[in-house]
Amino acid sequence: MAAPYDAQTYLLDRANIHDTVTSLTMNIDLKSFDGLVKDVYAPQLVVDYTSMFGGKPMETTNEAWVKSLEPMMAKFDATQHIVMGLLIKLPQPTNGAVRPDKCTVIANVTGHLYRQAAKGGPMMHNGGRYVLDLQRFPELEQKGENPWRITVHKADLIWEDGNSDVMTSVASIGH
Repeated sequence: MAAPYDAQTYLLDRANIHDTVTSLTMNIDLKSFDGLVKDVYAPQLVVDYTSMFGGKPMETTNEAWVKSLEPMMAKFDATQHIVMGLLIKLPQPTNGAVRPDKCTVIANVTGHLYRQAAKGGPMMHNGGRYVLDLQRFPELEQKGENPWRITVHKADLIWEDGNSDVMTSVASIGH
């Protein structure tokens, strides 16, 4: 019999989902690529940066995606991504409600990117939204871990300011 979907479970799921999304940007900025594989992304995922770089959304594995990020992120001297205003779309725990194993999160995100070698200045700032689909993995929960992992990572660019040459190192995303 499935565990009840009560207020405590709902709040724990929201906290775990929030931690997974926060871990996404923190692990990117700390260049903790193992953390992205272990704590953030599901084994299979879709990555969509088409609003920033064109191309097509990529269906990939967490390990292949993170491996492709490593050389791109190494070209930055520093990055700071700030994710905020998370709207976590989970159903309320009403009588008879079943605990969800998937959800969507929409969050504001800003990126501050610094690359000293960029022609024209070292800074680029941008802002937009992440639209993230997450899935709950019960086997992780049974081991006492946060069970929520990102299965779709979509970045929607809204604005940018600064030197676009700073971004040339990551322009291959989706190509």
